[in-house]
Amino acid sequence: MKNQIYFSGLPAAWKESAQSLLFDLGIGLSKEGTKVTVTSGDGLDICRTEDGIRLAVKRQQDFSRALSYLPAFLSGRKTAVFEKCNANTLCLMADCSRNAVLSMDGAKKMIRDLAVMGFDSLMLYTEDTYELPDYPYFGRQRGRYTVSELKELDDYAFSFGIELIPCIQTLGHLERALQWKAFDGMKDTDDILLVGEEKTYALIDEMLRVYASAFRSRRVNIGMDETHTLGRGKYMDLHGSRKTSDIMLEHLGRVNELCRKNGFAPMMWSDMFFRMAFNGRYYISEGEISKEVMDKVPEGVTLIYWDYYTSESQRERFSHMLDCHRKFPHNKTAFAGGAWCWAGFTPHARFSVNSTRIQLEECRKRGMKDFIVTAWGDNGRETSLYTTLTTLLLYAEYAYTGELPDNARLESRCRDTFGIGFEELLTLDAPDAMAHRGDTELVHPRNPSKYLFFNDPLEGLRDAHMDPENVSADFADAEKQLRKYENHPRFGYLYRSLADLCHVLIRKADFTVRLRGAYLAGDRDKIAAITDEVPHIISDIERFLESFRAQWKKENKPAGFLVQELRIGGLIQRMKGAELRIREYLAGEADTIPELEEPVLPFNGKNETSPYTTNEDFVMKGDSTPYFYDNIWHRIVTSCIL
Repeated sequence: MKNQIYFSGLPAAWKESAQSLLFDLGIGLSKEGTKVTVTSGDGLDICRTEDGIRLAVKRQQDFSRALSYLPAFLSGRKTAVFEKCNANTLCLMADCSRNAVLSMDGAKKMIRDLAVMGFDSLMLYTEDTYELPDYPYFGRQRGRYTVSELKELDDYAFSFGIELIPCIQTLGHLERALQWKAFDGMKDTDDILLVGEEKTYALIDEMLRVYASAFRSRRVNIGMDETHTLGRGKYMDLHGSRKTSDIMLEHLGRVNELCRKNGFAPMMWSDMFFRMAFNGRYYISEGEISKEVMDKVPEGVTLIYWDYYTSESQRERFSHMLDCHRKFPHNKTAFAGGAWCWAGFTPHARFSVNSTRIQLEECRKRGMKDFIVTAWGDNGRETSLYTTLTTLLLYAEYAYTGELPDNARLESRCRDTFGIGFEELLTLDAPDAMAHRGDTELVHPRNPSKYLFFNDPLEGLRDAHMDPENVSADFADAEKQLRKYENHPRFGYLYRSLADLCHVLIRKADFTVRLRGAYLAGDRDKIAAITDEVPHIISDIERFLESFRAQWKKENKPAGFLVQELRIGGLIQRMKGAELRIREYLAGEADTIPELEEPVLPFNGKNETSPYTTNEDFVMKGDSTPYFYDNIWHRIVTSCIL
């Protein structure tokens, strides 16, 4: 039978996980099927034999990945495969701190997807979204994992050969926890722990103790990134002004001791060492960290260099950063690239893939073996974690072949592994694709589908950042592309959600531009016609909210979605309020609509010769583009105080 197999020699410990992976791959178990003999080998060796298929594997990860080749063997498209993993660490870091906490089912599904690609580890990034029994306010009403849930996930991951690595924060990014009075005396600034305070180290000790009790892994990511205001709050009141590097290194020494006490070998994000040395900059093209600072970093702490922005023009800078990291005398370097799923509702997978290719080329030249793929959820996790599969697959194919795969290989491997083509998954980029048209040197994506969705119908703060002649047609075309796949048995819900978003934007994206034009021209009939669109736009927004809610429920715990309901519900009410204001004007009850008389200005105010601009916080090529990047809701929605 074509899609039926039975095993010979399968280790008993792998049986249950194998059944789960085969189910995901659409392969059944039957004695009438093809015989698959499992033996030990050096890496991953698959071949056709006279009586079936032989899998010779070294590790469980190799076996899990080997299963993803079975569709090609069963169909006769392949007769032999030999691979050997060239990575020491191949890890996904999934953000579970920006409102979206992966549900147990969602996390387990991702574990299976990682296994079948050949990944060996997973980090669930948890700032305060895990239980600390001695600190009941830690993660309160945030969807935090209980200790028993962490143990269950660790057991489940272990059954697939996946190491679940704690990924926490021991210095910064703790504003949600530090908002509670229960943490008085532990706060330096709003999001940074108070260094030197014994209460702080008691808290960190508890963090590490809980994870040591829940996880088998003896590795831990202690965070410590982006602590820009370290030592400038309560710490300064207590100790006066001190060099940031001295404060950081003292704290790192204490945390390292606590890690060792709890049996952990720590790793940390490296950015602050560079920011402290180069006036807040992380990415440098020349210069290096002083030997004095490098020597003070505790031996055995792995440094994680994260970079999500590499284009061809940035290759030299990226290479310099890798070389700088490799000069730390006592510390191994891991590289963390990005699978962009944090720029709004739309993934930017094609951008991620293009950046990753350049980064992996430079890593290969230096023999780097440790890779982490980050999947952040900035500003509320609006993009599904499962839109990262294209980037993850690229890393996996590189790790197991030592070569950067061409498009044909990615296409076939994606279809065999996930039941969908690589290019089809990249179609999820469609809502923002028009913003990248013709620009091959982007070092940061653009996200009009978010900022135009929330763009106020009267204020129109982002009206300078679109192509008003074509934007509606572009979103209509994007919707058409996405609708092709909305009935896909596994990924249809992702295409449906984004197609519904595009449907809103066909009318809404240029709503204020059209309204302002009619208002300034004194065309009251046209104003009335545009205003008549509002109920339809509201109906479209409500439809998108429901499909977005369905997407969230499929992947995440319920906690956190209230933020989306507040934002999108607020948009609906604002559309109603704007309609009321316009109809009052048309009825002669108001003389003007002041918002529409304000001049249209670019967001950053840097380009005085053109109505369009780019966000210069991120250095990009192509200043003439009408699109830019802004992912922060409170900056998008209004000039007023929120």
